[in-house]
Amino acid sequence: MIEIISIYSQLIIFLIIFQFPLNKLILKKIGYIENNYFNVLIYNILIQSFFYLIISFISLNFKIYFYLQIFIGLIFLFFNFLNLYKYEKKLIFDNISMILIFILLNLILFTYVALNLKLEWDALAHWLQKAQVFFQNGNYEDIKNVSFSYYPHFGTFLWGFFWKSSFLQLEYLGRLILPFFYLSGIFFCVSNLLKKENYLIKLIILLLILTLSLDYYLFGGYQDYYLFFELLIFSKIFYDYQKNKHSNFYFILLLLNSVLILWTKQEGFFYNIILSVVFFKFCNKNYKIRFVFLFFVVISIFIQIYLKNIFIGSFEFNEKIFHQELFDYLNITHFFHTFILISKHVIISMFRYPIWILVFLILFFSKLINRDKYLPNYSLFYMAIFFMFVYAIYFQTRMDLEFLLPITIDRILLQGSGFIIYPILLYFEQFINKKI
Repeated sequence: MIEIISIYSQLIIFLIIFQFPLNKLILKKIGYIENNYFNVLIYNILIQSFFYLIISFISLNFKIYFYLQIFIGLIFLFFNFLNLYKYEKKLIFDNISMILIFILLNLILFTYVALNLKLEWDALAHWLQKAQVFFQNGNYEDIKNVSFSYYPHFGTFLWGFFWKSSFLQLEYLGRLILPFFYLSGIFFCVSNLLKKENYLIKLIILLLILTLSLDYYLFGGYQDYYLFFELLIFSKIFYDYQKNKHSNFYFILLLLNSVLILWTKQEGFFYNIILSVVFFKFCNKNYKIRFVFLFFVVISIFIQIYLKNIFIGSFEFNEKIFHQELFDYLNITHFFHTFILISKHVIISMFRYPIWILVFLILFFSKLINRDKYLPNYSLFYMAIFFMFVYAIYFQTRMDLEFLLPITIDRILLQGSGFIIYPILLYFEQFINKKI
């Protein structure tokens, strides 16, 4: 019974912590009127996550920091309820219902993690070791003593931090932050769709996206849903940034998100490059803004290289990017054999994570049958670069592809699908609005 209470209390803790540093009143004062609970939640998650990343590099008593967060969160929670009672007594049914469904789905996923405690291969091989460092109140420098020390650590810091901060200090309680982020990101995107009278349609879309992207296996210590979440959020905020005239706030959120992507997994380094190209090409602001964004991304990459060299001893990937074996692809037969092998596993992986099947069905329908222009132009460009990136990974590696592809490519496709989900949701919205 105590453990059950501890499991569900984690959700309360997350909801309290991410009450700040922003709320509707603060956003209104800086010119943003937010009536959507999940918008404010995501903004707070991004800002708080950036501070989590910072404190992972310094010696700090995590318990004290955690209690400080709870204290400030409770203050914000009190004033948020006060504001709700004073100004927003007539909450729309849509908003209340989405919050209740969000809580229910979190409890379901939390219960699943608690009942299935097995840590999967990658988690045991290296991610758990990093989480243990932070559970023991270590910092980034201590990671140099564990295997695969050069792997980014953001997700494992959250794992270790909430593991240590939980009531019973059980390992899996720290992992509950992952399904919370995953659901927060999807609700953030879906809750902004359609009008309040289309609540049932919105709910169907929500369940569809969850069904096509959810994999319980990845809650066993993998970090891929963090990248999925971060790419999903980037896509949504980038769209809002394009529409908003007073957009400095969104610009800062995009930069913070880019930094988090960089420190989540090794692939984040390349996702930063992909997103920078998308931003530079499709941003509807002036070129000064585009170069400023590019400048900060490049600076953040150099900072990562510097910090890894200082604290870990080196900046590296699993393999050297350029090596002698790349010349083997001058043999056309070898090139096409590798291309076909990768393509086969790409198709297989799309059935493992059928969110991609939905993407290509909509793409086929919108371009060849309906011939509409509902998909944002940057989404197709992103897809092209993303699949070039996927193929480049496996053309570059010197590992046995027959072994490597079945155990890795599906998770890479899941990560990358995060960015394309919001354009698909926009397509649903515009198509439905046209038919109603």
